[in-house]
Amino acid sequence: MVTKPRVFCRQLGLIPYLYALRLQQELREEISTQRTMKEESTHTLFICEHPSVITFGSSATEHDLLVDHKILQARGFELFDIRRGGRITMHNPGQLVVYPILNLNDFKTDIRWFIASLAKVVILTLEQIGIEGFYDAYFPGVWIKDVGSGEARKVCAIGVHLSRWISNHGLALNVNNDLKPYEYFIPCGINQEERGVTSIGKQLGRPVSVGEVTRLLISNFETVFDCTLLFA
Repeated sequence: MVTKPRVFCRQLGLIPYLYALRLQQELREEISTQRTMKEESTHTLFICEHPSVITFGSSATEHDLLVDHKILQARGFELFDIRRGGRITMHNPGQLVVYPILNLNDFKTDIRWFIASLAKVVILTLEQIGIEGFYDAYFPGVWIKDVGSGEARKVCAIGVHLSRWISNHGLALNVNNDLKPYEYFIPCGINQEERGVTSIGKQLGRPVSVGEVTRLLISNFETVFDCTLLFA
């Protein structure tokens, strides 16, 4: 009988970005040591929100930023260069951020599968709320058709980093967050008028709690990744 991987789920609430980054780094090192010692990996799903922050991925350029750093800082944004795929993205309260720190040797060592699986978790969650979402491999992330224009609108950014098949970073799903800061940069480098950004609340035309979305997403993660979640 094959035992499903066990994944610890930690819901951290609103936490500073650097704190979340440090937790990820510490756990990656722990899992790396466990693998060397042939011990069970402490797979963990961190779920949180962040105060206003803009992060620059490995492919980001200054051309993607539309306002000066000092203006962003004056408006309460922290800025960080980080080791994940992708370009510039943003986190702020009301956005659900999910960091799966997994040893993919216990799942599947395929980065395309991993990203597509994260997208599937989000798509299933949106479906349960009444929104049809889709994954676009050319424009990585989860998209929906805008209720007004019918144009594609990004509702979830996905950016991961893998080292020896241990993952960190993850996804950011817009639930009820302020979308205006997306005007300060070119989100994920996609500078097309018909490819904008939206949130769950905006599409439904009503407030949706982060807690409600979190409960659905956790259940869908357990299904898609065929694992057993343990709540820490």
